[in-house]
Amino acid sequence: MQHLSKLALTVNSQKQPVSPVARKRLNLLRKLETQIEAAEAELKDEEFLEDIRKWVRGEDGERKQITEQRAIRKWWWQHHTGAWMVTLRDGAKELPLLEDKNSIEVGEISKLVDVLQTVRSAVLAGELDDALAQMVKTKPKTPAGKPKA
Repeated sequence: MQHLSKLALTVNSQKQPVSPVARKRLNLLRKLETQIEAAEAELKDEEFLEDIRKWVRGEDGERKQITEQRAIRKWWWQHHTGAWMVTLRDGAKELPLLEDKNSIEVGEISKLVDVLQTVRSAVLAGELDDALAQMVKTKPKTPAGKPKA
């Protein structure tokens, strides 16, 4: 027991379920990291491509995994006033930041990376958990073949 007493033992298990909000938070953090890398590349006038892995069947019928590169969908855009804006996304849906606000005004494009890093810090601190919880609440699915009421 002298060796085990040096370790920090916990009751956590790999099989413990992760809450839907925590899953959304982890996914948002992963996507924010990609957006930060893409913004840094844009400021350097470089093209940013992300690596994706997919399964394909070869000529012999064998399945194999390949890696391809594709452009990402940028979360920032320029408003007609000239200011740069950032909209957080969960797939095709915009993430509501406050009850009636869904984008962040960056101002100049040179501030884009700083704003994205601030958003990442806010996500880590749990400040967007209420908005993520709203995204999780969906209508219950009807079983296949059953008509909707």
